[in-house]
Amino acid sequence: MFDRLIHRWLRIPYVLNLHYFSRPSRPKATILLIHGLGTSWQTWKPLEPYLPKDTRIIAIDMLGFGNSPKPDWKSYDVRDQAASIAATLRQKAITRLDVIIGHSMGSLAAVELAKQHPHLSRSLILCSPPMYRPQIDERFHHPEKVLRAFYRFLRRHPDGSKRILQFADHHNIWPDAGFQADQVTADSFLTALNTAIINQTALDDVAQLKLPITILSGKLDPLIVEGNLKKLAKEHKNIIRRSMTMQGHEVTDAYAKRLSGLIKQHLAGEYPRKKPPRLKTVPTKLKRAALKGAAKAPKTLRAVPKKLRPSSKKRLAQASSAAGQKRAQRAGRKT
Repeated sequence: MFDRLIHRWLRIPYVLNLHYFSRPSRPKATILLIHGLGTSWQTWKPLEPYLPKDTRIIAIDMLGFGNSPKPDWKSYDVRDQAASIAATLRQKAITRLDVIIGHSMGSLAAVELAKQHPHLSRSLILCSPPMYRPQIDERFHHPEKVLRAFYRFLRRHPDGSKRILQFADHHNIWPDAGFQADQVTADSFLTALNTAIINQTALDDVAQLKLPITILSGKLDPLIVEGNLKKLAKEHKNIIRRSMTMQGHEVTDAYAKRLSGLIKQHLAGEYPRKKPPRLKTVPTKLKRAALKGAAKAPKTLRAVPKKLRPSSKKRLAQASSAAGQKRAQRAGRKT
């Protein structure tokens, strides 16, 4: 009763569960980690060995997941998540972050947090962000349509989807270490899937941000649309994209190792630079044709009529006048 009164009717955001990977007495910097859909702070366990010890590292459980509150009336969209994250940081008297790192849906929440509080963080790192274009722009061949169709299928069959999620959780099939799917969390999963993933505005939101942003994703990730990420990096100077050849969606040890390098760069203020565009290579057929054309060039020149060669006549006239001047000079010397 009081929970609904305070949080639903008075609209006071929930305070979320925090886990500190590192909590020095005098931290040189502060990093916030936001996990993805259906997981918890334990998503970031592979990253722990690579984290700097002199930095305060905070991993948060998003609303509806982990040990954070799970109200059954919340929409669990990114606005709710960002409001709860900001309220939790205020309660802990944390007013400034050096880097916000989000994974999967957590990256969408990180974008919304930076949008609502533009002076909260110096930079963002978005890991495997499922950023899709608005539904009004969809076409049959767009990858977003296929992914949204799959997500809607899960939403239309909640009982079957919950059983699949719980089976994956019980038998540790889901590759993410922080994945949880009890009855309550499964409801949060399907609700957030609809409000935060299917009906999202992340591409428009991230384009409005001015702080340095690095996007990290794997080439084998089936949940991202690589074309959208490439376009973002191409059109915005503050957005850099880095990809990993043999990585998927989850944070593995190799993923964490690559991410730790980006963290060091962001903490030092030495953000990754855009790679120069590759020079277009000339196809082999065109090279051969050019060589053949060069070999045939002298023959074509000989085939040109003499009337069309005024430059040769000029050179002959100049040469004869120069020879005449030399003969005149010699005659003058003899006399």
